[in-house]
Amino acid sequence: MEYKFEHKNKSSFRNKFKTMFLSLPVQLTVVALLAGVVIYTALFSSYAPVHDALHDLRHGLMFIPCH
Repeated sequence: MEYKFEHKNKSSFRNKFKTMFLSLPVQLTVVALLAGVVIYTALFSSYAPVHDALHDLRHGLMFIPCH
């Protein structure tokens, strides 16, 4: 009898987990944060191959000095 109670709690936890992490606001927040990290890393990178590949874009934006 105790096992049924525990199983019910695990199922309830899974449902709450799915509801919380599959909700649209959470998904949008995760996508926005990942996009921000990628854009920040690409535009402000001092790693030579990345800098050279995005050099014209950095000057075109006119707010990211690179030299």
